[in-house]
Amino acid sequence: MQLPITKDFSVVAGRDGLHKPVQNVEILDFEFSPDIQTVRETIFTPNSVILSSLLFAKQEPAYLMNAVKNLIQLEASALAYKPVIYKDLPDEILALADEHNFPILRFGGDEFFEKIILETMAYAKTQDYTFFLETIMRRLIEEEVSDEQIKTFLQQMNKAFEKYVFVANIQMKQIVNMQWVQIFFNLEPLLKSGIICTYKKSIFILMTSQSQQLQFEKILDEWLTIYDISTENLSIGYSDVHLTQAELHLAIREAYFSRIMAEIEMSPTCHYQNLASDCLLIELHRKDVQFAMNYVNNYLGPLLENKVDPDLMNTAVTFVIKKGNIKEVAVAHFCHPNTIRYRMTKIRQLIAPLENDYVFYERLSTAVKLYLLHSKVEE
Repeated sequence: MQLPITKDFSVVAGRDGLHKPVQNVEILDFEFSPDIQTVRETIFTPNSVILSSLLFAKQEPAYLMNAVKNLIQLEASALAYKPVIYKDLPDEILALADEHNFPILRFGGDEFFEKIILETMAYAKTQDYTFFLETIMRRLIEEEVSDEQIKTFLQQMNKAFEKYVFVANIQMKQIVNMQWVQIFFNLEPLLKSGIICTYKKSIFILMTSQSQQLQFEKILDEWLTIYDISTENLSIGYSDVHLTQAELHLAIREAYFSRIMAEIEMSPTCHYQNLASDCLLIELHRKDVQFAMNYVNNYLGPLLENKVDPDLMNTAVTFVIKKGNIKEVAVAHFCHPNTIRYRMTKIRQLIAPLENDYVFYERLSTAVKLYLLHSKVEE
């Protein structure tokens, strides 16, 4: 519905079925006319959008009902018609389409069937490649991969990668819709040896070079400036430099988790090399989620289960993010510093009444960061 050729299509029925996949586009001529005896056996394939001028029902509107029933039964994704014979379809057909969540679309500009088919299928192939890249990103982040698997992934990407890889993972701080993602694909022509791809609701930018000294962050900043992409509402995580053929998975993971830590710290950027001991928490969570979350629930349980005063958990989170600075925590919560001190006293009484200041902050910081890390990964 957002392709140039289809952006002016209107939905006349079955709006709740617009999520259905589209794997093919076909033309309906006379297949459902009882007057035609020689009909191909399969008629239409599932997950197809069916284009038609509805000429077959010019003299017999009843043929329309039969056609829509058959398309629903054949698991077509939608019917798109050009209003040359029928401007509006009968109410009973629209009701049937709504009942079965079967989208019926109307178009009436100068769109040729052939152009609709070509543009839609070209986009579908692009989406297949996008899904393929997302799958690779997921495996590199979540799984333990061998050198041979990495080499296979690189071959399947079909790009001329160079010796060293640099990776950035980018996400908008407050996502209203995913249109912002398309802006970043404007940068793709500038990449001689790398890729841009999506992962969940973020963007990965991979750049490779023969030199370890490539100024990747500076280059990316220049590109964003050239294309007028504001960094104000972005969180960006940067990996260390790695060998492309052997350490691609490390670069991907580092950029991904650095971006998550940037969100947690409410910072515009985060470099993996600056994460210090937070790297240990990332690896713990990545390799044993259950163990990590058991620790979180055991230590923060009294706060997480406290329905009477939910401000205590929020205060604990801000206290860790602000590195224990009471004044900054107070500003973030729009209250007096003494209010924060009172809340922190209650928190200690609930979760660590016998710990000294150092041990309390160390354990609270670990538990809160694991809690936030888990929340962001689950999102």
